[in-house]
Amino acid sequence: MSEQLRKLTFQEAIETSLPFYNDERLEKRFDSFINERITEIVEHRKTATIKKVTIDNLISFLRDEPNGLLRVLGKLYLSEEKFKRIITLLRKLEGSFDREWSIKRINKELRVDGSFAQKIAKIFVNGKENTLLKKHLPRFYRERLKLTSLAEHLEEDELRIKLKDKYMGTYSNWKGDLVEGLIKNELEKIGKKYGVGHAAGITSVVDVTVDWAIPNLNNPYVLIMSSYQETTSSGQSTKARDMLACYQKISHRNIQHQENRAFVNFVDGGGWLARQKDLRRLVDGCHYFLNIKTLSMLEAIVLTHVPAKYFTKQKNISK
Repeated sequence: MSEQLRKLTFQEAIETSLPFYNDERLEKRFDSFINERITEIVEHRKTATIKKVTIDNLISFLRDEPNGLLRVLGKLYLSEEKFKRIITLLRKLEGSFDREWSIKRINKELRVDGSFAQKIAKIFVNGKENTLLKKHLPRFYRERLKLTSLAEHLEEDELRIKLKDKYMGTYSNWKGDLVEGLIKNELEKIGKKYGVGHAAGITSVVDVTVDWAIPNLNNPYVLIMSSYQETTSSGQSTKARDMLACYQKISHRNIQHQENRAFVNFVDGGGWLARQKDLRRLVDGCHYFLNIKTLSMLEAIVLTHVPAKYFTKQKNISK
């Protein structure tokens, strides 16, 4: 086993936590992504007209320019999430809503549906004064919907900073995937060494979607929920309560059925350090608490809680 099996104390959780996870591969990937956006904008500047925006030239921009929609949202200082909510509102008012559209789906509709493209262009140009939106969309959102120009004139350094702020959600999602990858890599090392499987998805043991279940979803003995936050959000308290509910359900099941299942909270990032009340709930509300620095303890947890029949490489298990 890589680490002696134990549960971290709250103080140990704080001391071993990483406020920021720094990976140069991610930074290079994000810089490359931003450089592509800058190139798109600079190329458009060469041919962009300075005359007042019209519905027709805006439709052409949305349909033909690389990342045209995202660039318009950037000029309006309107986030992708807020824009998706506006599209949801429009579809609900039309009676056509079933589930929320992604930005990819909205882009597709702009290209194939002329009436939809015209409707969105009109909202971008004069949504602030739109009669229907005045009734259903708060002014906080409407006042941004007044596009007057498609020109993008920031200096490159300013543009780079603006774009990095604009795409912070992309950066955060990529970093979250990277941290999830650390857990996956650790589980794959354990699987290769001992022949034990892992999966992600919904399991009836807690009736929720778990990030990782070992050895499988049908009968998991180690269940892992993970959260990496460099910034704070109102959803953290809800996340802490949900993870506590999972721990309580598994603990109750262990007593009721004389089982030995373990619930593991993998939590890291400065966003959790900033909300110590929620962090303490997460440390207390689990059988084991892990973070990036202590991830190697996972091997001992798996060997302790997963029954021997699930290990196909028994010779590697030290007694």
